Amino acid sequence: MSNTPQQTIKYPELKVLVGQFFKYALSQYKLFLIVCTVTAALGLVYGKLQPHTYKATSTFIVEDKSGSRGGGLSGLASQFGIDVGGLTGGGAGLFDGDNILEIMKSRNIIEKVLLTKREDELTKKTQTFADFYLGISPLGAKLSSKGISAKNLNFAAIDENSPHSFMQDSVLYTMYAEINKNLVVEKKNKKSSIITLELVSGNQIFSKEFSDALIRQTSEMYIDIKTGNLSKSINKIQKKADSLQFALNSKNDIRNYINLSVPNEGVTRDKTISGTLYGEVVKNLETMKLSLINQTPVIQVIDGAKYPLFDQRTPARYFLLIGFAVGFVLSLFYIVFKYTS
Repeated sequence: MSNTPQQTIKYPELKVLVGQFFKYALSQYKLFLIVCTVTAALGLVYGKLQPHTYKATSTFIVEDKSGSRGGGLSGLASQFGIDVGGLTGGGAGLFDGDNILEIMKSRNIIEKVLLTKREDELTKKTQTFADFYLGISPLGAKLSSKGISAKNLNFAAIDENSPHSFMQDSVLYTMYAEINKNLVVEKKNKKSSIITLELVSGNQIFSKEFSDALIRQTSEMYIDIKTGNLSKSINKIQKKADSLQFALNSKNDIRNYINLSVPNEGVTRDKTISGTLYGEVVKNLETMKLSLINQTPVIQVIDGAKYPLFDQRTPARYFLLIGFAVGFVLSLFYIVFKYTS
């Protein structure tokens, strides 16, 4: 077996070698200066060209005040052909659990908000959120380059019942996709029922107003679903109450007109029954109206987005420092390579 001699280097020799390398590196200061200046400038330009991003953050909880699901109302309402089983909780399952997180990001909700009108605080002009978005996003510039303007799309003329044109539908879908990509609805704490909504856009006014309108639109949809059956039932029972009241007034008018000297037992009995039934209908009608009132508000905002919304983009100076560091490392590697080759 042959022993390979081990080469060792003493500290004084290492000190000399390191000193020589540093002298050589310092002699290449122009290379360091040029490369670091170029990379730092590129980092600064990149930082400046970043789009502005403003994040609106809101927190809210979904309340359910439905309470009992019919109780004493069932017997009376069933006589009128009304199913009370889901009066105070109709559609509740739609908003159960984490469904609300997906509902707020659905195309239906976001497009309804986009077609909602808003008033500009400065110009006092009324426009839809869709028109506003086209004015602040690159999508508006893309459409303009193709000769399509917001005025031609005429979003302001679209209502809930009017059909969309092919172009309107396409542009609305594109806006929905872009907004949905920058929209986060989640529970930060899985053990809590507090929901956080975060929306990022290039305009702080749009971020705040759109997030507020999104919560409002979802709340209106929830209220409509939760109270829809109850409202219809109230209208039916109200008609029955009006009918009973009319019948009671008619019986009184007939009796006064005939002016019977001997009380008519049949008329008196009918009047008593109608009066009792009318009293029960009115009593339960008021109970149902109170139940309807208790359904709102179903979405309670804890913290809404407030001005000013701070720009979320990374400051350009950080990219300048990163560019300088990258330039320094590249220059150092090049000098080491050149010194050792």
